[in-house]
Amino acid sequence: MLSNLTEQAWDQKVVDLGGSILQSWVWGEFQAALGFKIHRFSGPDFVNLAIETPLIIGKKYLYSPRGPLGDVEAGLVDPQKLSETDSDIVFARVEPNVPLSLPRAVKDVQPAVNWMLDVEKREEDLLINMKPKHRYNINLAQRRGVVVREGNKEDLLIFWKLLLETAGRNKFKLHPQNYYWQLWEKLGPEHAKLLIAEYQGKPLSGVLLTIFSDTVTYLHGGSSAANKDVMAPYLLHWEGIKLAKRLGMKNYDFGGVSSDPRHHWAGITRFKKGFGGFEVAYPGAFDLVFAPMWYQAYKQARLLRKIIR
Repeated sequence: MLSNLTEQAWDQKVVDLGGSILQSWVWGEFQAALGFKIHRFSGPDFVNLAIETPLIIGKKYLYSPRGPLGDVEAGLVDPQKLSETDSDIVFARVEPNVPLSLPRAVKDVQPAVNWMLDVEKREEDLLINMKPKHRYNINLAQRRGVVVREGNKEDLLIFWKLLLETAGRNKFKLHPQNYYWQLWEKLGPEHAKLLIAEYQGKPLSGVLLTIFSDTVTYLHGGSSAANKDVMAPYLLHWEGIKLAKRLGMKNYDFGGVSSDPRHHWAGITRFKKGFGGFEVAYPGAFDLVFAPMWYQAYKQARLLRKIIR
């Protein structure tokens, strides 16, 4: 049923059920600020934040990022009921923590594997468990005079420019600029932190971190090609890890990685894994189909776009 939980009660339930910030109350508010209609469903044993996502000619689907949490089968009942009253909802895409006997989504939204670091260890132990090159590069950045500071709203433009440079260099698409501004407006400063690494007063690298439950998550990052020899990104993430420790967190989530050496994430995967840590694998995304004909049309349209590209 539509949830009547308060913000505090909702978030506590998300935490109790082992959920991430993607199912939090504030993430729903952030999505609403971007113009999406959100639905919060809850019951005795589940919560499910579902986001209406547009398709063609007025059709849409529901997307539950890293959810439903808890009793997944119970969490699927409400989207089914909603589709019966809104015929434009074609399917519900869900990302539970357990596999389901539903069709796999044509494409995962969130990474299949994340790289996590236990930050409850002493700093000395964290450094020892890193790759030697990572320890060296952190020390090198410090010796060269790289400074990492916590950013504010005015620094979002600096961060945006770093994102643009990184996306242009590595050929990937960014969210619209407003996405990052709204994320900061809704999540900061309690649930979001911006760290900027500078060298001789020049910004070289930045990360946008989220904070929820016992985890600090590396959500977005960008870097300049200038002064790569001072190794700013290494010190930047080390300071992020230390921030997580100061906040009393358990984990620092580096985000998605890939074990495929041919994958376009191969380089960033080596970088993340060099800090030490462990993999967390997820079952992936599944689609609960309400309108089979429209669902097949959606899949064919995706395939056609892929061929054209």
